Amino acid sequence: MGITAYKIDRIDAKVDKRDAENIDVKENFSFSDVTKKNSNMLDVKWAFKADYVDIGKIDLEGTLTYFTESLADKCEEKEEKGKKTIALKGEGLREVSNFILRRGLIEATILAKSLQLPAPLQLPSVSLGEKQ
Repeated sequence: MGITAYKIDRIDAKVDKRDAENIDVKENFSFSDVTKKNSNMLDVKWAFKADYVDIGKIDLEGTLTYFTESLADKCEEKEEKGKKTIALKGEGLREVSNFILRRGLIEATILAKSLQLPAPLQLPSVSLGEKQ
């Protein structure tokens, strides 16, 4: 079904220097601490990072709630070192990953504007060709 709740718990953003000729941005995301909220919902802690190499960074952390009619199809319980964990799989893994990536890029783009940094993703541009 999808993400029913989403929140940001921590924002860490900074600019170390502004005089760079080229700006290399590396983004990544992760999630951890998947817990059952009830028979149809999971809580997932997530993180998104945009690293402006040698210039600055934007780090976001938060939680989301994932709802599905069939939790068994979207996750599996594992036991590692005597501790039970829940791992997303298949469609659940895809949906949560895409949500974190998309939402992280949107939030980081807003913060980048406030910090006067370029957007952390390649924005579309218009190129002009010869008139036919």
